[in-house]
Amino acid sequence: MGKYEVENRSIVLDAELKSDPSLGLATLVNGVVYDLLYQNRFAGPVTPEVAELAVVGTGLGALRNGIGLVGKVGSHWDSTRWEISPRPFLDFQTLAYANAIAAWARGDQNPDWTSEMHGEVRRPMQKSLKFLFKTNDSFFQPAKQRSLLGQAQNQWWELAATDSASQKVIAIRHLESDQELSDKQQALILEHLDSPNRAIVLHAIATVERMAVGHRPIANEAIVGRLRMLADHRDDEISAKAMCTVTRLKELDENTIDIAANMLESQYRHVIYAGAYAFSSIDSIPDHVLKLVDRAFVRALQACDYEFVGMFAQAYKRWLDDPETHLQNLLQNSTEYLPVALDALNQEPDQVVSIG
Repeated sequence: MGKYEVENRSIVLDAELKSDPSLGLATLVNGVVYDLLYQNRFAGPVTPEVAELAVVGTGLGALRNGIGLVGKVGSHWDSTRWEISPRPFLDFQTLAYANAIAAWARGDQNPDWTSEMHGEVRRPMQKSLKFLFKTNDSFFQPAKQRSLLGQAQNQWWELAATDSASQKVIAIRHLESDQELSDKQQALILEHLDSPNRAIVLHAIATVERMAVGHRPIANEAIVGRLRMLADHRDDEISAKAMCTVTRLKELDENTIDIAANMLESQYRHVIYAGAYAFSSIDSIPDHVLKLVDRAFVRALQACDYEFVGMFAQAYKRWLDDPETHLQNLLQNSTEYLPVALDALNQEPDQVVSIG
């Protein structure tokens, strides 16, 4: 970044802070909390999301509560992988829950500061606060002085069987096994994959993948069968995550291949990715699926979505003996896209494809 570009950005930022003094004060508060975490040697990585939570937790979130830094979420965020890819800012929904946790931890059922909140934060915050006081359903327990994160595996498996949804989610995230699951453990995993709570289902899928990729016997016939069913789930996130997991476990069958084909026509990018990822893992595809891929490839070119363009191009090389001729025929009426397609065909495949 050049000197003048830095200076121009500084001028823009300075103008924004002057036009909205509350944003400047909130930025100052955020910096103070960052320093507070550092001075107290906070154990985990201080990501922007953690800092935002700490601002609320320390009781300094009044200014932040009125600022909508996330007006529109333009990309898919996988909640089961938040520690790998945390969000830069809290949206109104998560900001509301953070405030509810902060009030609940202090035993304050009717905090007077909610009257100053933005309506989009206040309403879900009050709903969450009411739920917390009614159920105490949170892995975070303010009265307990010791951390529960260092529990042994048998304790995590026991916690995963409790009635608390939040404790189930945290417990599921910590489950490990280096051997074939016992009947009781398998039944518990299947129960979570069948849960009506989408958060539990998503985290259960992620846990099966995490355990099974390193130790194949965990992904037995019953669990794989359930994952294949979830790939056709009405919830787009559940279906996409299940499809990706079945693909990574190399357990695609004829039915999941048909489901993956339908995914290519989805309006959601993460669902298209799941379908494309499934097909990119196999050596050949039926002609009717190739036509769907061709349509998706052209749409990616038209949208300048170079991640998908590259992903499809590498898949063509796997499926076709002469992918270049195929693309020339496909794009004979769209010659402006042909150089981009051929360039993608000649690129080395990326190790990781983002779906954000």
